[in-house]
Amino acid sequence: MGHAQEKAPVTRPVPWLALALVLLAWPPATAGAEPLTWDDGVREAAANNPDLAAAREAVRVAGLQHRISYSTFYPQLSLDAEQSVTRHGNSEFSEGAGGNVGLSLRQSLFSGFRNRAAVRRASADVEFAEANLLAVKTELSFDLKSAFTGILFSQEQLKLTGAIAERRKQNVRLVQLRYDAGREHQGSLLRSQASSQQAAFEVAQARRALSVARRQLARVLGRRDSADLMVTGDFAVTPPAGTPDFQALVAQTPAHLQPAARVRAAEAGVTIATGQLYPEIAAVGSFSLKGDRPRDDAWSTGVVLSMPLFAGGANIYNVQAAKAASRQSLENLKSANDQVVLELEQTFADFQDSLGNATVQEEFVRTANVRAEIGQNLYTNGLLSFEDWDLIENDLIAAQKNQIRSLRDLVVAEAAWEQTQGKGAIP
Repeated sequence: MGHAQEKAPVTRPVPWLALALVLLAWPPATAGAEPLTWDDGVREAAANNPDLAAAREAVRVAGLQHRISYSTFYPQLSLDAEQSVTRHGNSEFSEGAGGNVGLSLRQSLFSGFRNRAAVRRASADVEFAEANLLAVKTELSFDLKSAFTGILFSQEQLKLTGAIAERRKQNVRLVQLRYDAGREHQGSLLRSQASSQQAAFEVAQARRALSVARRQLARVLGRRDSADLMVTGDFAVTPPAGTPDFQALVAQTPAHLQPAARVRAAEAGVTIATGQLYPEIAAVGSFSLKGDRPRDDAWSTGVVLSMPLFAGGANIYNVQAAKAASRQSLENLKSANDQVVLELEQTFADFQDSLGNATVQEEFVRTANVRAEIGQNLYTNGLLSFEDWDLIENDLIAAQKNQIRSLRDLVVAEAAWEQTQGKGAIP
């Protein structure tokens, strides 16, 4: 029994939360740069991801447009200057020259409430840009956690496939000894050798998968070079304390905040369209200074009233279109809220299912390890057929693979649950 245990590298029951620590005992396949921690990845993605940078600039643009919308409440002052020269015939000398300088001032007094509505619409655009930024952050957080976990999974899978390949080689040697002694037939030996070849193929496959996972994480981080990109960490998650109130969570999600901002912008659009039916009142003033004719200097002040009388029906249709757009935005908000509730409940259920599956896979690995230890001892002593022993070995390997997949899926499920809530690691 002791000799059999020495030849089996993975035969002890291992708690699923400690699986990564066991696999880390295997030497890395390639030497590279210092592994990236989760916190390092968060900082790098927050600083370099182009999608996040673009969303932040969109917020700045909306904020500046909001400031611009206040300009209609302030006086509009302009300066006009003119210099003229009068010539006769081909004379090189001026017979008369003059210059005019004028100032004009316009202050809007009433614009059918359009100015205030324009400010409200610009404010709603800021809210939409901020909600879009939150959506980009939560999506980036999901992508980062998925990609980071993808590399972590690929690294552990490479170590696990290496351990499986070594175990398969040992099994081939064991079957070869029994075959040479006349206690095993050729079919069993060929089967064992084929399994060893498959294990070697899976090692190469795991290396290729790691390369793809590196590229995916590099894209999220805003890097161009993914060579030797490695990560360090674990598959830890924070289980939910209980079933949340999905309706209460809706208001904080980007999927609600974006259409809600569109509703406020559309309501302001109705006021702007309706304001075109009202008269516009403005105070005006001007001062003109004529350089060559001081007596012609003049100034004037007054009030201007502009009343639209007929615009071919465009004003009326604009109001109707704005009201229809407002009703449309309300319906879009209702639909979005219903969809968010569904997604919240779905991603929460998926997270719970992943938690349960990870626990089940832990038990399968624990059981498979015990069975494999017993089965190898029995086969070594000729008390178990090759077919039964091979089934036990395959069951152990499948359980180990399923376990690390369940850990990866668990972290991704948590990331999806966070994203649906509008939460994430990106500040």
